[in-house]
Formats: sequence, C-alpha cells, structure tokens
Amino acid sequence: MDIGLLPKLRFARAAEAVAGLDLSPEAKALYAPNAPTAAFLKALIDAELYVDAIRLLGMALPRREAVWWGCLSARGALPDEPAPADVAALEAAEAWVYRPTEENRRACFAPAEAMNFDTPCAYAAMAAFWSGGSLAPPDAAVVVPPGDGLTGTAAAAAVLIAAAAVPKEIAARQRASLVQALDIANGGSGKVGAA
Repeated sequence: MDIGLLPKLRFARAAEAVAGLDLSPEAKALYAPNAPTAAFLKALIDAELYVDAIRLLGMALPRREAVWWGCLSARGALPDEPAPADVAALEAAEAWVYRPTEENRRACFAPAEAMNFDTPCAYAAMAAFWSGGSLAPPDAAVVVPPGDGLTGTAAAAAVLIAAAAVPKEIAARQRASLVQALDIANGGSGKVGAA
C-alpha cells in the first residue's frame, strides 16, 4: 500500500505519535522512537498490523481529520435501518467536523450517551466531544480539558468497531479504513472506498 507523503500528520517522529499507546508486541518489535511517523506507519501496514496502524493514525491525524475518519467508518457500518440515536450521534459528529464550534462539540455528548458509548457512531461523537473545550458542564466554573489522546483513541475505536461489523471481513475492512485515513492524511476527503 502506497502511503504517500502524509503532510497532515501532527507528529513527525514515531515517539510523539505513540505516546500513550499500548502497542502490540509485534508493533513494539518494529518501533524505533526516532523513526519518522510515516515510516513506522508503513512498517505496521506492511506487517499487516492493522489495529496498531489504525490506533497510530487516530493519534497522528489532526483532531478534525481523525473525527472525520471515524465518521466515514461509522457511516459505512450503519445497517439499512439504523437506530435513530446512532444517526443522531453520527450527524452531531459530522456537524462538528463541518463547523467545529463549541456548540457543535457539546452537542455530540448526549447522542453518544444515548447509545451507551458503544457503537461506532457514539465513538465518532465522543471523538468530537473530546476534541477540545472543557469536559465539565457548560455552566461549571472550572475548566476540565480533555486529554490530548482522547480524540484519537475514540476515532480509532469508531474505526475498529465499524470494521468488526462484518466479522468475516474485519481485515479487509480495516485495510479499507486505512486507505481512507491515508487519503485524509494526504489532504483528501477520505471518500476513496467503503470501510
């Protein structure tokens, strides 16, 4: 798989991109802290360590792009008759991507909560909610910023859960999701194939 130049990645070095990630033993064997993030990502993909590659890209993409990737994957996994709350969570996350305002960010929490935080759409919405601002209620006097890795972790979870929607096709769906993410990381829309 050709990964391109990946100009949108937030981190130049692999050590920055994997901070906080619990890599698989196989991925740890390929890891070199001073290696470029793109080189480590390519090594993971070439070794077919798709879960590690997805998790790395979730962290390495800018927050808005990571949320968009999660949205694409979640939308690709929706059943023919999706739960209204799932649609609401996905639409809230997409609204934040299109217009990343504080109001749109906060609007992502309730529909994700309605899905018990356990569907690809709910994780896409939580990725947007965790993108910035405060986790405290809007009228709280204290600001509780989200951790730096929360958006990427939730976006990767949306992708991984969406890929698992068809158990016999998990690897192929993970690979298709990586193609989408690489397109996004290269400045594209990510609409290059179904996840």
